[in-house]
Amino acid sequence: MWDEEDEEMELDSPKTPLFKFIRSKMTYSGGDVSSTKRGDIRIKNRDESKVLRLGDRINLRKEYIQRRRWIVDLEFVFAMAGIILMMIETELYITHNISKTSVISLGVKCIISVTTMALLVTICFNYYTVIQIKVLDMGVRDWRSVITAWMVFSLLLELIVCTPHPFPGDYDIVYTSPAGSQRMVSIDAVLSILMMTRLYLVGKFAVVHSRLLTDTSTSSIGTLSKVKINAKFVFRAAMTNKPGLLIFFVMVISFLVNTWAMRTCEIYYEPANKKNTYLETMWLVAITFLTVGYGDATPSSYCGRYISIITGSMGVVTTALLVAMLARNLEQSRQEKYVFNFVSRMQIENRKKSAAANAIKNVLKIWTLQKNGGQSKEIRKYTDRLKHALKEIKVAREEMDHIGDGMLGMVDVAHTVDRISTVVDRNFHGLNKLEMRINSLDMRLSNIEDKLNEIRTLVSAKLR
Repeated sequence: MWDEEDEEMELDSPKTPLFKFIRSKMTYSGGDVSSTKRGDIRIKNRDESKVLRLGDRINLRKEYIQRRRWIVDLEFVFAMAGIILMMIETELYITHNISKTSVISLGVKCIISVTTMALLVTICFNYYTVIQIKVLDMGVRDWRSVITAWMVFSLLLELIVCTPHPFPGDYDIVYTSPAGSQRMVSIDAVLSILMMTRLYLVGKFAVVHSRLLTDTSTSSIGTLSKVKINAKFVFRAAMTNKPGLLIFFVMVISFLVNTWAMRTCEIYYEPANKKNTYLETMWLVAITFLTVGYGDATPSSYCGRYISIITGSMGVVTTALLVAMLARNLEQSRQEKYVFNFVSRMQIENRKKSAAANAIKNVLKIWTLQKNGGQSKEIRKYTDRLKHALKEIKVAREEMDHIGDGMLGMVDVAHTVDRISTVVDRNFHGLNKLEMRINSLDMRLSNIEDKLNEIRTLVSAKLR
């Protein structure tokens, strides 16, 4: 806000601002005073109109990240509480200790519904906090400018994934078995299995508590390098640091969850099957997960078949990650490659020398036999040996060239380029200094020549 003394400033002064704010009015200060235009502007919060300093922005961003971490913790707690209560209710029903209309079942399902509603609310608050962080990072005032279609899609997808749960009461549907018989079954099995998709929040919980995401220096370096520090970056870092532990954890969790889901499907929809024990289901999931499929055990319900498809797909992905990890661990390091190539070159060089010596001996033997009139059979034998020795020399030379080409990697090429660049820069500076010295010598020679001319002129004048 400009004071009344500032209004009396001369319009031609360079210190006069282009616009002045007087009582929520915008006044144009250029040109004639009589042509001054005023327009209404809306300032809802004058504190928001001030630009935050860098330190304040960093502190505010840390507060937002801390709040987001607390919200994700609440999401994890609500999701795990709902899953545990659902498993307890399902196991009690499978063992025939309760029915779907009993008080215990209704009470547990009501608590599951409450935790589900709390989970959905915390998910919305999480996205609200993410929007605040993006607004602060981008330096904008309108929060709608940072919302993207992908963010809206992710929010809707999370709400859809976390919504299914067993509702209070007994809801039956008509089920047709693969044999063609129809009967009324509960829908809780499908809803209970869909609740297991909330386990993605375990990964989200691990990501927000990772040091890569909580460390301010890492975020700053990522921002300067234009690298997004997100869940994908944390997963790749974990695959680099501890790939075996991560893959083992994923395999165990996938195996246990799929085993429980398969058993629940089979008991709910095919209760007459006597192979619905936990051990039989573990065997079925194991051979499906490893993509072996002996055929001695197969799912009896459609729900179980869908679980088998998902289990096989997860097994393929996990096996691919395991193979990639083993291939990277079995690969030689740079030092090991150098040692192996050095030893190989020595062996090939010794083999080449031995073949060259054999070739010389065979040539001398053939020359001796031909001079002394030896038999043609002996000459052909040593000729074949000579050809074999020459072939070994050629093969050894090719292997030596191949090893020489394979020794150079991208790191070696980069170091070589850096060294060449350093040498070129040094030579360039040396040439510049040499050119400067040559120029100075030229100037001195010119001065000497001028002085000699003056001396000659003076001497000529004296002689006359």
